[in-house]
Amino acid sequence: MTRTAHPLPVGTAVHHIGQIWARRLPGGTAVIREVQGPYHDGAYEYLLDGTRDFSARPGPDNPMNEPRQWASYATIPAPATLTDKDPTP
Repeated sequence: MTRTAHPLPVGTAVHHIGQIWARRLPGGTAVIREVQGPYHDGAYEYLLDGTRDFSARPGPDNPMNEPRQWASYATIPAPATLTDKDPTP
């Protein structure tokens, strides 16, 4: 099993680990705009622009303009293209 190297760069499209339905979604459900850390436990904090509705796919009625904060251990990079293979290790 491979792990995602953190911190991810600003501008990276991501999804939250709790958004299992979004693992194959290109463009993710949020974009990193700032990185803070590392903290005492080695984790980073991402300040992101995410969808208004956390449980719905991004689109015109659900833009990615809601400020969010996610820990690095709950943040996964989004695939570049639509895939039928789960990119999450």
